[in-house]
Amino acid sequence: MNFFKDFRKRLAWFGILLVAIVLSQIPMQTLALLAISQIEPIWSSLIVALISILVLAIFLYGAHKSKLLVFKPKLLTINDLPRIVLSYLTIFVGNLVGGIWLQLIKQTTTSNQQVINNLISESSLISSFFLIVLIAPICEEIICRGIIPTKLFQGYEKFGYIIGWLIFLLAHRPSNLPSFLIYGWMSAVLTWTAYRTRRLEMSISVHMLLNSISFILMALFIIFMKNFGM
Repeated sequence: MNFFKDFRKRLAWFGILLVAIVLSQIPMQTLALLAISQIEPIWSSLIVALISILVLAIFLYGAHKSKLLVFKPKLLTINDLPRIVLSYLTIFVGNLVGGIWLQLIKQTTTSNQQVINNLISESSLISSFFLIVLIAPICEEIICRGIIPTKLFQGYEKFGYIIGWLIFLLAHRPSNLPSFLIYGWMSAVLTWTAYRTRRLEMSISVHMLLNSISFILMALFIIFMKNFGM
């Protein structure tokens, strides 16, 4: 199959990819602008939530229409649980090794995560929930494990998954070898999960589980600091 044979189709999907990338950033950028404007937290949360819901609706509708995601009564079953848990634990091990490596070079977290932490610390848990648990897993997986390998590189999916892996890695802006390990390994596991199962909902589920646990820990820390912090 000639890669350029379907040039117009690939060009159209490249345009969709760019639009998807821009759309995925709108909730986070909105939160950043609201933080600067000093708007009341309740209104900030409401605005971010509504914009996030709109973005998610567009992504999920587009994924459904393009058959990236096939919605059915049992999107996931109990038989999928072992693979999801195993993928999560594999990512956790990579994060643990990367975290220890960061400690050895006198850093507590990655520069990308620090930027997110600073922004989230100034926002509500509602806004954080939408951004961390919903927007990031769904949008990033549809872009990196959906559009790029199966649409933009249709017929060359293996190469497309590698490109998706790389874009996910670069999007998290690794600034040193430990952060490269953390995000590169995470992207590799998510990519392998999507590739092996040929089901985008599987990598979304793993990503969502990973971010949900991070969100819960972050929420507990924030609540603890507000009530018992020094």
